[in-house]
Amino acid sequence: MERLRFLHIPKTAGTTFTTCLDYQYSGKGHFVFKGAVQYDVMRFKELPEKEKQKVVLFTGHAPILTGLEEADTAKIITFLRNPISRVKSFIQHISEGKSPEYLKGPFNLDEFLESGTKDLENLQTKMLINKGPFALSTLIDSMSKSEARDLALNNLFNVVAEYGLQEYFDESLILFSSALNWSTPFYTSLNKKDSSRLLEFKQKHLDRIAELNSIDIEVYNAAKIRFLETLESPRFDKSKLQRLKYVNSLKSPHKYVWNTWYAFYRLRRRVRRYFGDESS
Repeated sequence: MERLRFLHIPKTAGTTFTTCLDYQYSGKGHFVFKGAVQYDVMRFKELPEKEKQKVVLFTGHAPILTGLEEADTAKIITFLRNPISRVKSFIQHISEGKSPEYLKGPFNLDEFLESGTKDLENLQTKMLINKGPFALSTLIDSMSKSEARDLALNNLFNVVAEYGLQEYFDESLILFSSALNWSTPFYTSLNKKDSSRLLEFKQKHLDRIAELNSIDIEVYNAAKIRFLETLESPRFDKSKLQRLKYVNSLKSPHKYVWNTWYAFYRLRRRVRRYFGDESS
């Protein structure tokens, strides 16, 4: 089986999408980048050679170039998201205390937006051009905005095999399934925000987010134009979209079977990782 890498940009529905990958690649070797690329590369290289050979799926947070040949030569897919929505979701996630390493004290929206946190600023562009730490700004800061945008789009259109948009999640799954010859994708929505603790984003906050993500906005807009053109082309199978929506609806008998399978899958994976199996 050809190796596949899912380049998971944080807060782009990647956690939910990974449930699709879990099903499509069930029983196959799976390696997860955990965000510290140098450590991740070392962790992979320390696997027994037999385990390395089993890995056909790479997922997790790492930029387009990781420095790990097995991952960098794999077929790449990814999701993008409207940059304003992505950053709002990221900030909401932080405010709920889900990633405490980002905070030095109580959460304050105004202060956090001015904290210099790298994930707040043009993260999608950085992950499409970087090598090494995925949020590092060294490369993007050495370029003009147009150079960074053009490099990101070139990599998205010519290096990435297929991309989706979070706002068109089901449509994206159809494109992936056609390109990769998958069976009908099933998924479970994960990593949901706490509706009882929603932040209030004022216009000044939205303006600041847009300012911090001016390159991402240009990249996303160009990607969306091409994506929507694809949806209107003969390449896109609308009948498959209707079937996908049905089998993932609560009224579908397939959904019960899927939920049962996925519960057992997650339990099995936790047990294997507890005993040190890093390739599953």
